[in-house]
Amino acid sequence: MLKLLFSGLVALILLGFYAYSIVVAILATLCLSHAGCKDYTKDLSEGVVTVLSLIGGLVSALVVAELAVTQPGQAPALRLLAADATPLTKTVLTAVTVTYILVWLVCGVASLVIGYLQYPNVVPALTAAAKSWLGLAVAAAYSYFGLKP
Repeated sequence: MLKLLFSGLVALILLGFYAYSIVVAILATLCLSHAGCKDYTKDLSEGVVTVLSLIGGLVSALVVAELAVTQPGQAPALRLLAADATPLTKTVLTAVTVTYILVWLVCGVASLVIGYLQYPNVVPALTAAAKSWLGLAVAAAYSYFGLKP
């Protein structure tokens, strides 16, 4: 149980960094898309770019991997619990997993719409992250729904 708690905490921290970097990149894109923006440049800080690419990939890989082993219609991650897990433990794990996937979806869709569809290449790191997310989202959907190409 302690291992599950620790790994869940690490995953949530990484998700927080990812969400933060998406928000920063979107704010920069929205600012730079209007004349007179002095708060941002198209080149984000090295840390934000690294988080967008590296941690974004890790977060996405976790989502894809979890959805790949989850049967369609079932809640992700419940297979990690012991058979005698309490209802509270199951509820908490389900809530955390669903929140994780929803935050990943919201961040990805926002980066895709803002960084790729509306303002492509205003902030190149956001455009790249949006393209990567789109490919991984397709992989996640194929995995979860058991679709065959």
